[in-house]
Amino acid sequence: MEEETKHAEENATKQTSRLKKRALAAGFLTAAFFASVTYLIWQMVETDRRVILQSASQITANSVSQQIKSIVNNNLAVLESFADNWQSGPPEDERDYLSVATPLQSRFPALQAVNWITPNYIILYVAPIKGNVPAMGADLKRHPLAGPVLDIALDQRRTQITPTLELMQGGRGFAAYTPVLGRDGEIVGIINGAFRIRSMLAAVINTEQVEDYTVRVREGDTVLFEIRGEGDDETLQRTVAFDVVGRQWQVDVIADPQLAHSTINPELILIFGALTTILFTTIVFLLSNRQKMALRRTVHHIHAGDDISDLSLSITKLDGHLKSMSPETAEFFDLREEDYGFIRFYNLAPEFQSDGTASRRSQEKMLLAINRGDDELRREWIVRSAEGVHVVCDLTMRPSTTHPDCVDITLHHNPAANASVNRLRYLATHDPLTGLPNHALFEDRLNQAVAHAKRYEKLLSVLVVDIDNFRAINDRFGADVGDETLRTISGRLRATVREKDTCARFSGDMFAIIATDLSEAEGAALVAERVVEAMSQPILTTTGDEIRLHVSVGVALYPNDARAPSQLMANADAAMYRAQKSAESSYCFFVETMNNVMHARLSMETQLRRAVDEKRFVLEYQPRYRTSDRTLTGFEALLRWIDDSGKRRLPPDFIAVADRTGLLSPLGHWIIETVCKQVADWRRQGYVPVPIALNVSSRQFIQADLIKNITDLTAEHEVDPAMIEIEVSEEIVMRDPERALGQFYRFSEAGIGLTLDHFAAGNTSLRYLKRFPVQRIKLSKSLFNVALDEQPENSVLQPAIRLCKSLNRKVVAVGVETEEQMASLQAAECDEIQGFLLSPPRDAADTMELLIQQKPTKSAAKGKSRPASDTKSG
Repeated sequence: MEEETKHAEENATKQTSRLKKRALAAGFLTAAFFASVTYLIWQMVETDRRVILQSASQITANSVSQQIKSIVNNNLAVLESFADNWQSGPPEDERDYLSVATPLQSRFPALQAVNWITPNYIILYVAPIKGNVPAMGADLKRHPLAGPVLDIALDQRRTQITPTLELMQGGRGFAAYTPVLGRDGEIVGIINGAFRIRSMLAAVINTEQVEDYTVRVREGDTVLFEIRGEGDDETLQRTVAFDVVGRQWQVDVIADPQLAHSTINPELILIFGALTTILFTTIVFLLSNRQKMALRRTVHHIHAGDDISDLSLSITKLDGHLKSMSPETAEFFDLREEDYGFIRFYNLAPEFQSDGTASRRSQEKMLLAINRGDDELRREWIVRSAEGVHVVCDLTMRPSTTHPDCVDITLHHNPAANASVNRLRYLATHDPLTGLPNHALFEDRLNQAVAHAKRYEKLLSVLVVDIDNFRAINDRFGADVGDETLRTISGRLRATVREKDTCARFSGDMFAIIATDLSEAEGAALVAERVVEAMSQPILTTTGDEIRLHVSVGVALYPNDARAPSQLMANADAAMYRAQKSAESSYCFFVETMNNVMHARLSMETQLRRAVDEKRFVLEYQPRYRTSDRTLTGFEALLRWIDDSGKRRLPPDFIAVADRTGLLSPLGHWIIETVCKQVADWRRQGYVPVPIALNVSSRQFIQADLIKNITDLTAEHEVDPAMIEIEVSEEIVMRDPERALGQFYRFSEAGIGLTLDHFAAGNTSLRYLKRFPVQRIKLSKSLFNVALDEQPENSVLQPAIRLCKSLNRKVVAVGVETEEQMASLQAAECDEIQGFLLSPPRDAADTMELLIQQKPTKSAAKGKSRPASDTKSG
């Protein structure tokens, strides 16, 4: 019967071949004719379209290259203008440098860092400090990129840039070096600017402008900036090379094919031609062959097993290649018949079986047994579905009854065994004692975390934690107590990290942590602090013993310390060993400078928290006088912190830390309450109160409860809200002028005085300056100092004062220290002055002698003071 079936199939095949010869020949000639005509028409239209698109690409490339060259030159001109600030000599200290550098960066987003380099190539000051600490003190003389560029810049005495490189702040960019020339022509230093190319070019190349093009800016083979449009045909690309401060950049532009919409679409011609060819070829073929088509060869499938979940297939005895399978099995593995000759049975299984043996080796053993004469083999076998799920089955293998060179296999699903496989998989990726991820799973998650941080330009840290005295615990209390201690340690470590972070156990006493999505390096230090604090708490065992641990923590940061996951781990490990040898701290950063900065900041944070709790702050009051007659018009409250050593510290030393750690809110409440008490105390002792000005940070300014605190506390102490003035710097309000305007009006409605501080330090819009409901404008100290050095006819002091007075605002000059300064301000008709020339900041008790005694009045008895304008000099 089998021979007859086979003979019939062979005859059917021969008949089909004879019947189709004539039809195929006719169909081929028809298809060749129509395809040739279609190709000729398509070639003509395609040539016309390409000429149009290549011209559009060339024009756009020329335009973009000019815009890029212009924006780069403008940014470098900003750096050169910044260098002119130091013609009289290098900055006196870091604070002096940052006061000028920080406003510059806020106005130019592409400028990631602006550093001061000494003439002997040492980086002395960096701005901003955050993210650039490792650069402090670096010697650029032998740097492979910076050294030669610096030599050229100093030799030619003009700005030079490096080839494009990966910036420490993240992203692609370049470093520019501008010599700072003194007034007599000597070199007093070098200004180093780090520019991020994406931020720079985004200002001139945006999606709306080039939405019909793919634009790529590169230096050599390095892509600097790219906007992908609809154009992706490389043959339509046009490239323009241009010079950027001596370096060759290129712009590649590919036009969107839709720009050539006025011509006939070549794709439509191809589609129409293909349809016409297929139609006529089919008609000719059918007319040439009217006989019945031969039957398709029947594909051999074996029957499924008795159970609907059974998987049935057939493989060759020799090497295990797939021969055939049931439709259900083909669907389970997502295989087609043409795949069979390339896939062996062990390819459908994971690399290893549940007993630890390799799947390939197991298959070879089973086939060897069948070839030796075994009638049936049974064993447990794991397969992998098309979705990647591992399924445990009971395998039955028998010689095929229809094909002597094949073996039939049935795989029966085993739910109980699947549970054990899942358990085995869990044990393969987790520590059985603590339940934490093991080394293998940690490495996998670290690779994922680094890839995520690289894609989204995030900061992450790796911490290696070692229990220094764990061996002594094991030796003294035994293995059971040691295991109990490890479980307690793992629980505490879990509690110190966020849910999205990973905590793993590497070995007996070594653990590791991945802290992701950090906003700054201090976040890693806080995690290390929490780990040390958690481990320092004593552990009570079930035997009643108390165990105290000592840990060493090493911290490495991505991308600051390393970019490869393996190197990041190695650096964290090295930092951990340094922490073990350190007698001062239980944790260390991989970079020593970062280590010192983090410890200093955390130490200050600890002292500040204690100082806020213990109210270890004082307020000093600096008087403000009317310029014409030196009448007292108010005070400015200045905060002073008495640190642990008893030293009085100024706000620049600690206010940023207080703002970052959330301590500024309780501290601000204390300042307002203290000022209200002071005004009430003046009134109670019979003096005429004057307004007291308070400086607020950007975070305080936008807080809704600031106005409520002022109104509540002034009402509690029966003080007029006008006695409290709020000073906000120009930089803060111009970050979001519309929001600042709304906040200003809320202060004004509450009767609180307003002062715009540091005027002309930033970029205030005259439109907003007219709308801000402020009573006073304080001139920027930088504007004031420059004005004093200039000739009167060239000074910008008088125009600035006239502008403010034309808007009906009082003008205040701060930092007045000499009679010459006083004379200049009087000549410019400045309204009020404040500085050491007239009075330094005073203690609360010393303010009484500046106030005038008032006679008891009805309004005074009610607790309301007269306005400051009514006060007279004593």
